[in-house]
Amino acid sequence: MQKRMKFGLSFFLFLVTLFQGYSQLQYKTGQLYISPIINIGAPAIINQNNFGFSEMAYNIKVGGQAGLLFGYDNYLKKSFRFGVLYGQFGQSYSDVLHGLPHKKTITLSYINIPIVYKYVFGDTKRFDFKIVYKYIFGGFQLGYLLDAGIKWERDGNEIGFWDFVSYQGINPNLDEIMKIGIPENDKEFFSPIDLSMVAGFGMQYFLGHNWAIFGELTGNVGLRDINSPTWRFRNNKSAYSSSLNFFGGIGFGINYYP
Repeated sequence: MQKRMKFGLSFFLFLVTLFQGYSQLQYKTGQLYISPIINIGAPAIINQNNFGFSEMAYNIKVGGQAGLLFGYDNYLKKSFRFGVLYGQFGQSYSDVLHGLPHKKTITLSYINIPIVYKYVFGDTKRFDFKIVYKYIFGGFQLGYLLDAGIKWERDGNEIGFWDFVSYQGINPNLDEIMKIGIPENDKEFFSPIDLSMVAGFGMQYFLGHNWAIFGELTGNVGLRDINSPTWRFRNNKSAYSSSLNFFGGIGFGINYYP
């Protein structure tokens, strides 16, 4: 009887020890994480609003986002993450209008709140420093416009808004623009709220039980017209299309699991 009891106790202690060792190799079922992140890439504005003129040629412009993301992992497999990011978007255009080169550069600064779903491929229940975890993510991003600036140039010289839109008096919207008046701040040209879809692909590698580095390919496509209703003018073909923010780039960050 005593031998059976000793055997049973020894076996129980063995199972407890084995379970403890195994559990140290696993993540908790649910785990919070914090992620400092920076995205760098090329922004654009699809369907430019040129206040009556035709669209100009697109130039490459550098932009990006930086801030903090917060998430909740379920076995590292699925998570929702949200955060607060400072973003700078916009577009640069240039073209020859009636014999002279013109250039227009738009810079838009936003506070962005992304809300996305993240899904990790493969077996994620076992902790492994040797695995590079691959994942996809997608969701929405809400933006609030902090500041806007437009630089107008003709033949290499900076000019004002009225000088740009009234060039040679051929703009079909001049009378309407004169009734509205020239805005004192470039923010008046744009809507204060933006909404976009977010999607991307990433890879994550753990440096320890509480730390992981990651890199992502990310893209945003606007769903809401960024132009203020007051300044939505048809072009020289009597057509108007909503102007939408776009961003494509790469992101880097760290996941910290407290």
